Amino acid sequence: MLTRAEFEALPQIEVKTQTPWTEGVHTYRGVLLRDLVKMYGLTSTEVKAVAINDYWAAVPLEDGDKYSVLLADEQDGKALTLRNKGPIWIIYPLSDHPELNKELYHSRMVWQLTAIESKYDAAR
Repeated sequence: MLTRAEFEALPQIEVKTQTPWTEGVHTYRGVLLRDLVKMYGLTSTEVKAVAINDYWAAVPLEDGDKYSVLLADEQDGKALTLRNKGPIWIIYPLSDHPELNKELYHSRMVWQLTAIESKYDAAR
């Protein structure tokens, strides 16, 4: 299990993008999926992103290698809360890569994230 303090101690980056659920472009800050995968040594080809309401999506690790897929805990300098899709929201850089602005990738943008699991490993 990763505490908030441990999460915040990881290398942080910002991604500016719009999403289908927000108006305009926002700045999201958090940890790159690929950095978290390296940190935990996850070996599967995809991870299962699980939300607080048990919604889940399979997120291919190649997405994180190819794009700046972010596990965001801040939007526009403010902590994400349950009310605004937090505490963690998987953000794809839709504005930088228009080819990602499709339902397939939208479904992988899990909000209210509680766990990232792989077949062989789990990071909660």
